[in-house]
Amino acid sequence: MSEAELQTRREAETAVELQTSFRQAMRRLAGGVALVSTVHEGVRHGMTVTAVSSLTMDPPALVVSVNRYASAFDALAASGRFCVNLLTQSHADLASAFARKPAGDARFANGTWRTGASGLPMLDGAVASIVCRLHDTVEFGTHALLIGRVEELDVEQQPLAPLIYLSGQFGAFWPLSA
Repeated sequence: MSEAELQTRREAETAVELQTSFRQAMRRLAGGVALVSTVHEGVRHGMTVTAVSSLTMDPPALVVSVNRYASAFDALAASGRFCVNLLTQSHADLASAFARKPAGDARFANGTWRTGASGLPMLDGAVASIVCRLHDTVEFGTHALLIGRVEELDVEQQPLAPLIYLSGQFGAFWPLSA
């Protein structure tokens, strides 16, 4: 094996080690859990996500990181609108169902859904349902950042324990006592 081939092999092994370590590190970062839903060509689509973040308050906007190989990605990108449903601790089974097959409208057999004024599926009992118009999509590696401008909100007025994902498991957040 030539020196160049050895160097290429070492770089590939280092890249795999880096990816493995990075995955382990990110699994230790707790994240809120949401279901992102949309309607495309008359069919509802949805998926579980753990990478949602506010982007700006003026104008109100958020960003969702979505794997471009996920079954709902094409519909989310093409529809032009989506709803981010922030889950409570009681939605762990629903989050698991939306992370598995079947895809498309069949996922909505789980949970209690209503059609919002936007025409998008909104989850009853969510911490909040945030309807966005897709402003931009930024692709990087296996994922895309969907930047959404907030158009409609339905926020639960009572405090609810949000669903959290950490180290491959669902949990809930409880404030520390003062």
